[in-house]
Amino acid sequence: MLEALSRAAFDRDVRRIDARSVRIYDWTIVEASYPIFDIVFNHTRDAQLRLRLTCSDWDELPPSIELLDAQGKHLGTAPPNVGSVFNGSAHPITGRPFVCMRGAREYHTHSSHTSDLWDNYRGQSGMDLAGIALQLWRAWKRSVG
Repeated sequence: MLEALSRAAFDRDVRRIDARSVRIYDWTIVEASYPIFDIVFNHTRDAQLRLRLTCSDWDELPPSIELLDAQGKHLGTAPPNVGSVFNGSAHPITGRPFVCMRGAREYHTHSSHTSDLWDNYRGQSGMDLAGIALQLWRAWKRSVG
């Protein structure tokens, strides 16, 4: 995909994330500059979760999503008690815990899901960058309360 088209799609999606939503969900956006969308999910009593979405070739390809601590260090395991969306085993390509959810590059490239193509979801409601972040926040929030 041409970088200019990917950048335009990324910028469009980032602009859709309004300050009110960021406040309601208690997110901190660390970076939103193509191709990186870096966001922290804050919590009053549990550890924060930081996700770095690398969106090169967006939205021809889904973002690659890294699980990080609040300081930006890769997590050695999935966040505790978060169920199957945050997979604690090593992804065969990255060797790290990963997001196992449609809309994550690691999901669509995992041998268990290669038949579940990104093209089946691309462009659907809730599958833009804000929608993917919100799905991840909801999965994380269910586990931490």
